[in-house]
Amino acid sequence: MISKNWWRIRVAQIILVVFVFALIAIRGANAGEEHEHLVTDWSHRHLVFSEPHSLMKRFELSRDTRYIQQVRRKNAERRGLDRDEWRWRRALEHPDNLHGDWSVNLGSGATVGAGNYPAKYSFDSTSANCAAPPPGAGQQPDFVVYNTSQPGSNSQATIAAFTNLYSSCTGSPSVYWAYNTGTVGAVVTSPILSFDGSQVAFIQSTPGAATLVILRWAAFSGTLSNPAIPATGGCTALTAPCMTTFALSSSNSDTNPTDTHSSPIYDFPTDTLFVGDAAGFLHKFTGVFLGTPMEVVCTSTTMTDGCTPPAGKNLWPAIVDPGAQLSSPVVLDNFKEVLMTDTSGLLAVVDMTVGGIDDLGSTTTVKLANTGFDDAPLVDVTAGKVYLFARADLATSATAVFQLQVPPFADALDNATGPEVLVSDSGTNPTPAMFNGAFDEAYYDTGGTGNLYACGISGTSNALWQIPISAGVMGTPVLGPSLTTVDGTCSPITEFQNGATDRMFLSVTGNAVTGTPINCSAGSACIMSFDITDPSTWGLSKVTSATTTVTGGTSGIIIDNSSSDVGASQVYFTPLADQACTTTLDTGGCAIQASQEALD
Repeated sequence: MISKNWWRIRVAQIILVVFVFALIAIRGANAGEEHEHLVTDWSHRHLVFSEPHSLMKRFELSRDTRYIQQVRRKNAERRGLDRDEWRWRRALEHPDNLHGDWSVNLGSGATVGAGNYPAKYSFDSTSANCAAPPPGAGQQPDFVVYNTSQPGSNSQATIAAFTNLYSSCTGSPSVYWAYNTGTVGAVVTSPILSFDGSQVAFIQSTPGAATLVILRWAAFSGTLSNPAIPATGGCTALTAPCMTTFALSSSNSDTNPTDTHSSPIYDFPTDTLFVGDAAGFLHKFTGVFLGTPMEVVCTSTTMTDGCTPPAGKNLWPAIVDPGAQLSSPVVLDNFKEVLMTDTSGLLAVVDMTVGGIDDLGSTTTVKLANTGFDDAPLVDVTAGKVYLFARADLATSATAVFQLQVPPFADALDNATGPEVLVSDSGTNPTPAMFNGAFDEAYYDTGGTGNLYACGISGTSNALWQIPISAGVMGTPVLGPSLTTVDGTCSPITEFQNGATDRMFLSVTGNAVTGTPINCSAGSACIMSFDITDPSTWGLSKVTSATTTVTGGTSGIIIDNSSSDVGASQVYFTPLADQACTTTLDTGGCAIQASQEALD
């Protein structure tokens, strides 16, 4: 009997595997007939996917848009080499082939901001599209969006985009559009893009309120010196440029919500957006890019669209940690959860359908740090693991990295604990801010065995640490080079493999080491890269691959693809303070593109 049951189970497994392969083949065939849009924004630095260990897990993840985008981004080189008709190929590793970088003045004081990122849209992950020469019929140029952190005016854009990004374009770069979306508020957190790139969403922060703006842009509307003002009201492709705005609801709170720390995040399957505020509440919007946008508002006594609370539960805006500023939320669609940190040192989880905290007082938070978290969680969705980077942990007030399992349901986070490693070898006061680290390519390729890199403390200066990870288990951190001469702040770390070379990029806000091994040109702020292809070379004497002076440090850094198109393998960021903008030959807040290899 046992043998017969085993045989039935085995046959069922074989049939299931064949069925899964057939579905994957169908999905691949359908995808091959379409252009593969590629969106890169802040969320792709926080939601990552190590290699699945099973076919079923791979199939499950194949429904996740960010997983597909990561696969496209990482496989662009391989596909370009295998198929001549695919133009998106590996960059040639030679400085002469990586020129054409630019630096354009966005306005005095303009910056994307510490810990925030530009957003980039590529029409097709297999090509690099310019506005001139124009792309094929039915296509559109690639572009990159920068917020400015400045109130709008007749001569100051709050948000702008550039096209003709690559040196193979004609007349690069060009202002694709520039808008003044408000003369009082400023866009001080990261923007996000719709899947087709036709819309941008962001938070406009004002002294007394925060407003979600959903912008539908029009090509070549507005300039940096004379930004356009989008129409408001009914917003469709026919009325672009136009914008729809929503002041964040004050329901469940006694104050009008403000927000200077939380970027919005988009959930592709449900057309839903989440964003935190400075009063400790998580907001939910439905119908964002594909339907009729509205905020879900639901209290214990009232309810509006999309809200049916049983017994006084299902609260929206969700009560997370009253009085604290929430970080950017991270949406785990497969878990139906939203994770975030806050300025009280809490990790929080909210059921993306139910909301919370409910009227009965149950909690969905756990305190892990003495000082508030500066960045949102980093989540390996495949492994179901959450990584948190703390300036000062509870036990020792030392700089630390936490690893927790994603809770199977929201209340399971109560009293959660997990492994913790210190990235500090001294009792120096914590760094002024600690942003997220990054995994190396080996970690992604092996499904959880590789290294995590973080900027911590050594003595009285900032230093890079390598945290070995074996089958998802963190090992003892290995101290790398000191980056500064005194304690300061590092930017978030961004990693990318171009061809055979795996690099990470980051900056320091000041007092950079000028001698070996860091070799910054001046003892001030500096952006740098490291070759981390061979992790065994890590240590105190690890030398930078390239460095460039940048005023005040940088915002978060986003990456172009791996490409043989001249000047198409680039990084994008802004300094945190004004400097000379080499393309426009003036001084201000610069939107910058630099080469991955040389940072020049």
